[in-house]
Amino acid sequence: MTIRFAHCFLVPALCCGLAARAQDASLADLSLEELVRLDVTAVSRKAQKLSDTPAAVTVLSAADIRRSGARSVPEALREVPGVIVAQIGAGRWSVGVRGGEGRFSNKLLVQIDGRSIYSPLFSGVFWEALDVVLEDIERIEVIRGPGASLWGANAVNGVINIITRKATATVGSLVSATVDDGGHSSLSVRQGISLGDAGALRVFAKGSELGGSRTRDGASEPDYNRGWLAGFRMDGAGSGVDAWTLQGNSSRRTSGENIIATSLTGEPAPLSLDFVFESASLLGRYNWGLAGGEASIQAYVDHQFANVGTYGKGTVNTADLDFQHRLVPYGVHEIMWGLGGRMLQTEIAAASSVLSITPPRRQSRVFSAFVQDEITLVPQTWKLTVGGRFEYSSRSRFEPQPTARLMWTPNMEDSVWASWSRAARTPSIGESDATILFGAQPTPPGSPFPMVVLASRPGEGWNRRAERVDTLELGYRRNLGNGSFEAVLFHNDYHRLISEQTDPNGLVFPTSPLPVAPFVAPIQYLQRGSQSAARSHGIEVGADLPLTAALRLQASYTLMDTRVRRSADAAANATARHLEESAPQHWGSLRMTVNLGGGQEFDVAARRVGAIGTGDVPAYTAVDLRYAWRVNRYFDLYFIAQNLFDPLHLEYVSNFFPGQPVYQPRRAFIQGVWRF
Repeated sequence: MTIRFAHCFLVPALCCGLAARAQDASLADLSLEELVRLDVTAVSRKAQKLSDTPAAVTVLSAADIRRSGARSVPEALREVPGVIVAQIGAGRWSVGVRGGEGRFSNKLLVQIDGRSIYSPLFSGVFWEALDVVLEDIERIEVIRGPGASLWGANAVNGVINIITRKATATVGSLVSATVDDGGHSSLSVRQGISLGDAGALRVFAKGSELGGSRTRDGASEPDYNRGWLAGFRMDGAGSGVDAWTLQGNSSRRTSGENIIATSLTGEPAPLSLDFVFESASLLGRYNWGLAGGEASIQAYVDHQFANVGTYGKGTVNTADLDFQHRLVPYGVHEIMWGLGGRMLQTEIAAASSVLSITPPRRQSRVFSAFVQDEITLVPQTWKLTVGGRFEYSSRSRFEPQPTARLMWTPNMEDSVWASWSRAARTPSIGESDATILFGAQPTPPGSPFPMVVLASRPGEGWNRRAERVDTLELGYRRNLGNGSFEAVLFHNDYHRLISEQTDPNGLVFPTSPLPVAPFVAPIQYLQRGSQSAARSHGIEVGADLPLTAALRLQASYTLMDTRVRRSADAAANATARHLEESAPQHWGSLRMTVNLGGGQEFDVAARRVGAIGTGDVPAYTAVDLRYAWRVNRYFDLYFIAQNLFDPLHLEYVSNFFPGQPVYQPRRAFIQGVWRF
């Protein structure tokens, strides 16, 4: 179903000057100096100034998101240092931090208001299933580097913390509509209701459709992504230690793409694959004063369903409980501790002979405790933070995840910090339980069988231990009046990486034909296990420079290199090459924002991304433009052009399903936002 209602909205809205109230105060109204001093919560689970944070962290404000022209969360992340974003197709993204790029970046933890959207089915985020009302986002906090000492397993290379605005800040009505040059449109509606002394309620809904990808020769690619989102958020009138929130949402999205499978004759077999994603969640959080300190308890339930075409379908049900307590400072110590528990029920129903799951149903539990001590060594100059999270999973057993961070602040403008951290990633259900037939290769002439089927399965005796990384970081940050500069060096040592090796038992003959008559082909298994290791290192640089009151420049650059331990096994070396070549070695961006006066804004952004692999995805340069006009106090109009000087380019080829390369064209769209 193509959503055409946006066409009907934009033209009438241009002509309307309706009397209304605009109660949409946001971070967009903050000064640049205030933006530099934004609070960040993802690093230490408490509000602290960005300039006082001993970690590589970037905060995207509501104004940054709006002026980026983004229509999705991944697009808004494109210019964050250390974050590499590539579009695979309509609504399909690869998002990685310090490498680890891929369809499901399995070393990146993503949260929305404290609720993890990391899926244990594939160890990653279904970006094509994620949709939010961008106007409701207060800020996005991006930690580069491990965050597992506070947030737990899977926060290996980074944490993305999406924080939406309180309902008390969104009283009133909002309608946002977008339509692009291909006729794909979206519509978001929001109503905020004041509840007086009890707080406020926000209800919202969104429908959207994405498309417009191209093949190598510029022909239309029949991939698509469409769906809807609806939900609510209720907040009490209090703040800080006297605050509570209740949130719920439900969504459904469908997505389609073309993949290239290998038939049992060894020939490429184009296949159309359709996905259905459904989700629902309910979250509650309450903050209060406890023993002179601050305490918080959060609980949520979450349901995810994915139907992956003809391959099968999976369901994940999660119940999560988290408690934390920040004690009254005692001398030079400021201690925070917490407990957590999570229960997951997963079920995968394989609907094809190419996939089997044993067991098809699982119930797993995770129990955790964390403690963190922030020690003031020299007031306003030296600070040491030590702590760790101790996590027990019924699947990967006990995992300690400690950290130590030292920060030196010689003056009000400069800060230097160094850290060591350890983090772990638990194997996905697919990695630990699945047997997958993924291809075939012809045999030499005269062989008693025409081909050999290739399959992957868990290795015999594999203990399913979590992957582990030890990370060293050295960072420098300087406040430049209303701007800032940051540079970070990092080194990662990865251990127990999951990889594949050729089964030494040789070919296995199945007891029944596989799976196309008249062939009875032997199978060569590749065994999965925790048998690889890797190292990566690099540098990230970011600058935010307000040149005048109306002109601002933002720049970022990342350079990194990854090396994976080689072995004598060809399959293991193929896995190693893939890990080394899954992300470019360097990428950078430059953005200029101009306030033209009269309620007008002009933004131009350029990014350069290096090649991925050995030329599979060539390097490219992209330029985007945005013009915004505040027609009146109630209505804003945006014109956005993407890939302005590049009619067609490739950003990524899916590494999960063997995807057909999908190219991104030059595109333009118009957006109207009406507040009343």
